Amino acid sequence: LAGFFSFSAIFMALWHIVMHFFNYTEPTFQRYTVRIVFMVPIFALMSFLCILYQEYAVYFDSVCQIYEAFVIYNFLSLCLAWVGGPGSVVQSLQGRMLKPSWHLMTCCMDPIPLDGVFIRRCKQGGIQFVIIKPLLVAATFILYALDLYDDGNFSVTSGYLYITLIYTVSYSVALYVLVLFYVACADLLRPYKALPKFIIIKSVVFLTYWQGVGVYIVAKMGYIKTADEAEIVQNFLVCFEMLIAAMGHVYAFPYKQYAEANVGGSGNLSFWASLSHALSLNDVVHDTLHQFAPTYHDYVLYSDGSQEAPMRYRARTFVPTGQEMDTLRRHSKMFG
Repeated sequence: LAGFFSFSAIFMALWHIVMHFFNYTEPTFQRYTVRIVFMVPIFALMSFLCILYQEYAVYFDSVCQIYEAFVIYNFLSLCLAWVGGPGSVVQSLQGRMLKPSWHLMTCCMDPIPLDGVFIRRCKQGGIQFVIIKPLLVAATFILYALDLYDDGNFSVTSGYLYITLIYTVSYSVALYVLVLFYVACADLLRPYKALPKFIIIKSVVFLTYWQGVGVYIVAKMGYIKTADEAEIVQNFLVCFEMLIAAMGHVYAFPYKQYAEANVGGSGNLSFWASLSHALSLNDVVHDTLHQFAPTYHDYVLYSDGSQEAPMRYRARTFVPTGQEMDTLRRHSKMFG
């Protein structure tokens, strides 16, 4: 049954991805979309393999954990690309503040200026998870080899407790900045129907993680006999949930909106060129180096250079980042 759910999800997600490639008319946006949708085949396959080969589950599970960090980064990058890039966001939100709020946990903070610093902090919050997650996976492998890691064991002598704590903090920061960015840019993102996309990504990443923790806690309470059985339950649930996620992705990230611009053609790129473009990680590397560079300056504020709106910020280090602003620059006078 797990195999049926898993391979049904994989088939649906791969079909969805292929249709994007055949209608690859907006590479800037579709690169991130394809990467996000590819989460389903990875999660479904790895979870099924965890059931079949339990002795190697720690390695299969690590693949999912690394990729979920990548998904959060790509969704934040996609949102930035939708609204024209960091500079466009800064210009659109110029003078606005994010007011203290209980539900955003900023009630004890001063109003947050929605400026270049805010955008950079959001990007850093997403990228730190992409960096920390592989390090935690490497630490997990080392602890596992030393017999100091046991899934679901919250003992102070087990590495699982400390890996989980660090992961939870890093993961929470990444999701928190994503929420802040979404709230700050809600008006700008509304034409792109970002809310269902945000909900499904947060549901998959957030719920699968806490579901796993919950299953292990239930096992500790004696409702599930062993940790191995708890692991099987968790992976079976993920296989089933990925089929639902695949359906949700088809709705939230439709290829048809790009197909409408591809009447009589096969997209701006060939299938293999589209695949290569989506798989290339040069944007991630460049973005990471740029966001954490010590010589980084504030995002440029685009204006007409008048006394009322002078060009106050240096643009020397405002360079295209993961959003591939080179593409947008060709189609917008904003990037002059």
